[in-house]
Amino acid sequence: MSLLDLYAGRFAAYFAALADPDLLWLFVHVPKTAGSSFNAELTPLLKPNHHVFIDYARTAETPYATLYDEAVERFIAAAQAGPLRYATGHITGGHVERIQAALPQVRPVTLMRQPVSRFISDYRYQRTPMHPGHEKFRRDFPTIEHYLGQKGEWNKTANYLVPPHVRRAGEMACIEYVTERYAFVGIQEMYPLSLRMVTTLAGSPARPGARHRVNAPTPDNSVELTPELERSIRSHNALDMALYEFFAKRLASVRTELIAYLDEAAPLPKEARAS
Repeated sequence: MSLLDLYAGRFAAYFAALADPDLLWLFVHVPKTAGSSFNAELTPLLKPNHHVFIDYARTAETPYATLYDEAVERFIAAAQAGPLRYATGHITGGHVERIQAALPQVRPVTLMRQPVSRFISDYRYQRTPMHPGHEKFRRDFPTIEHYLGQKGEWNKTANYLVPPHVRRAGEMACIEYVTERYAFVGIQEMYPLSLRMVTTLAGSPARPGARHRVNAPTPDNSVELTPELERSIRSHNALDMALYEFFAKRLASVRTELIAYLDEAAPLPKEARAS
C-alpha cells in the first residue's frame, strides 16, 4: 500500500495493492470535513460495520479521552471477534496507531479540508443546536477570536491523523507518516472524486448523494473572515496547512488522469461522473 503509487500515476499498481476483500476500511473522521455525509455514503455499502463512539452524557464523570480509549478497545475486540468491513469515528492519531498495531487488516482513509474553512466551520457548528454542548460553548467562546485562543483547537487535522510523537517531529515527519500509513487522503474540495475513490477501493463505486450536518447560517454563528483573522487562523494551524497543501496538491496533480482511469477501470452509473 502506498499513496506514492497514486500520486505518481501508477493507478493499476495502487488499486491492485488494495484489492483484498478482507480489508477493514477505517474512516478517520476529522470534524467539519464533510465526514458525516461521507460516512452516510459508506455505511450502507460496507457491512458489517462499527461506529467508534462515546456516550457524551458520561463526560461529566469520566474524561473524554478515557471514554474514547475505551471505545477504541471495544472496537478492536469486535474486529478480532468477527470480520468487519468498515468502521469510523472521531478518533485521534494515537488511536489510529493503536488500531493498526492490533489489526493488520485495517486500512485508514480520511478527508481533509482547507484549514481556515474547517476551523471557521467547526466554530460555527458548535454554536448551533446540532452540537450537544452549544449553550456552554456560546458562553465560553462568544467570538471566534476567543475560540482561536484555545491551543487545544489548533492543528486539529494533524491531531486526528497523526500520533503525538510524530507531530513533535515536525511537518515532514507528519507528511511521511500519513503517506505511509493511510490508504487514501480525500480532499473536501474534491468531494465527488474523494468519495468515488474510497467506494472504488471498497469495491462499490458510488457518486455523492447524502448531505448531513450542514451548518445552517444563523445570527449566532456568522463569522466575518477579515485578512487579519485569516492570517491568525493560518499561523495557529501551520501544521494543518502544511498537511492540506501537500495532499491537496498531490491529488489535484493527478485528478484528470485519475478520473479517466476510473471511468475505464471502475465506471460509475452512466448518469454519474466525478468532478
